[in-house]
Amino acid sequence: MHPMPRPRARCANALRPLLIAGLLTLGCNTGATPGALPVPDFQAPLNTSFPLRAGDTGYVQGQNDYLYISVQSLGADNRCPPESSCDEPGFLEVFLELETSESQGAVRMQVPPSGPSVATFQGFEIRILGAAPPGRATRIPTTEYILLITVSVR
Repeated sequence: MHPMPRPRARCANALRPLLIAGLLTLGCNTGATPGALPVPDFQAPLNTSFPLRAGDTGYVQGQNDYLYISVQSLGADNRCPPESSCDEPGFLEVFLELETSESQGAVRMQVPPSGPSVATFQGFEIRILGAAPPGRATRIPTTEYILLITVSVR
């Protein structure tokens, strides 16, 4: 027969998984304060075009509010390459993440090879004037995309 563990040892054995889980949870703390605003990579004035790279966060100060803007993700890029002739011009699908003092959200925009794409969010008008590099037959890594954007107040 096996001797029964002493009550203190049984208690310590039962608490060990909880202690390990607590230490692992402490190691996963990102240090971010809930509700904290993102740290922008750059600040741009209203009505001025600026480049926004996937992964960067821009900050635009409006008259009564501010707008944080970043590329959440890129979808399909079926723009016609400049050296080709296509029946349809195609578009680049862009998902922007937006935040003001009152709300957070996202917009989906379709950027054609030429001409702007426009969306509105909480009194701001976001206009993507173009995307580089232009469409091409081979896949473009997300990190290579640069969007030319301007933000105005509606």
